[in-house]
Amino acid sequence: MVRQSTFQVLVKSHGFILSAGTTARVMGFSSTDALRFARNRGRLSVQMFLVEGRRGWFASAEDVARWLDETTLATTKGPTKPKAKKSKQKATAD
Repeated sequence: MVRQSTFQVLVKSHGFILSAGTTARVMGFSSTDALRFARNRGRLSVQMFLVEGRRGWFASAEDVARWLDETTLATTKGPTKPKAKKSKQKATAD
């Protein structure tokens, strides 16, 4: 069995262009309003755009797939272990 890429899965399920609702769900936002607030504040990691003749904002499946892959890769590496602190021993006068 051949493993499908994130991009292939998104395109098969939603097409090449994702609506704001789909983008919010795929990216883990609690609502489309949360996605809108992130976009308005410049904190959204994917580019969103308007399509002439259609209502609302959209994102490309390619951008969202790339974000998912990068995010998943970053989380699977796990947090780095903090460096052990050198213990400071007090010098005692003999």
